[in-house]
Amino acid sequence: MRKIAVILFLCIACSLQARVLNEKLYRKAETHFNNREWAEALSMFNILLTENPKEVDLYVASIVAASYQDMPQSVMHYVELSERNGVSLDSLFVGVDALTMSHRQSEMYENMLLLIKKEQPWLKKLINTYLIRFYRFRNNAPRIVEVSDELLEMFPLDKRLLKLKGDALLGQGESLSAFDCYEQIYRQDSTDQDALIFLGNFLYDRGIERLKKLEMQDDSLAVYDLGHSVAYKKEKKEILDTDLREAAYYLEKAEAQYSTPYLRNALSVIYTRLSENEKAAAIMNRSKLRTKSP
Repeated sequence: MRKIAVILFLCIACSLQARVLNEKLYRKAETHFNNREWAEALSMFNILLTENPKEVDLYVASIVAASYQDMPQSVMHYVELSERNGVSLDSLFVGVDALTMSHRQSEMYENMLLLIKKEQPWLKKLINTYLIRFYRFRNNAPRIVEVSDELLEMFPLDKRLLKLKGDALLGQGESLSAFDCYEQIYRQDSTDQDALIFLGNFLYDRGIERLKKLEMQDDSLAVYDLGHSVAYKKEKKEILDTDLREAAYYLEKAEAQYSTPYLRNALSVIYTRLSENEKAAAIMNRSKLRTKSP
């Protein structure tokens, strides 16, 4: 019995000693990291990881220290080590994102994701979902388009991705390409509110702009010209019958789902331009009723 007690005592003593030693190493590692002594910090982290192979924070700090030293192979080493030890990639990515952001070195997080995508192509889908979140946060439209295209190769009918790509294209000034994205969404789901509003707004804005330009050219003529008058009427009819009538089609469907003052006003302008005065009066009356309702 006494032997058992002695053994238990020694085990507890060794455990306490190991814990004290561990805490000292943690403090040393933290000091080196805070002092930007990256090589020394990595040495401490390597020792600690042998004792604590599932601790996410150690991998996170190691990846950031290796990134500061511009050592992509070392970054990949810690990623692979975390995978072998069953550490969640989600927790690893969240940790690296937070730490690099606090250091104002977010490109390190991006570089890590791009490195993993290159070295472990079977994780392409997962990595791209993190990349697209990162690029959305950074409002990096070209990269959003690039990553969206990669994901759309795998999920061509994904409405969320098409909307992300469409909005990014619009942000780049590529409105026609954005229109194509939302048109794809509409072909899949003719009730999608975002697609209806985007398509309707696009055609409405384009039609009104074309009409204003045409009318300004007509007003600038000092002398009446029969040929010009015929051409003017023909072009005006074409704008009304295409852009504005198509805009009304989409906006009517959107307004039927969820009416807003903007949609009612836009439709009123379109109906007036199309000489559909009864429709214009009706929708404006609806607008007044909604304004008066408690």
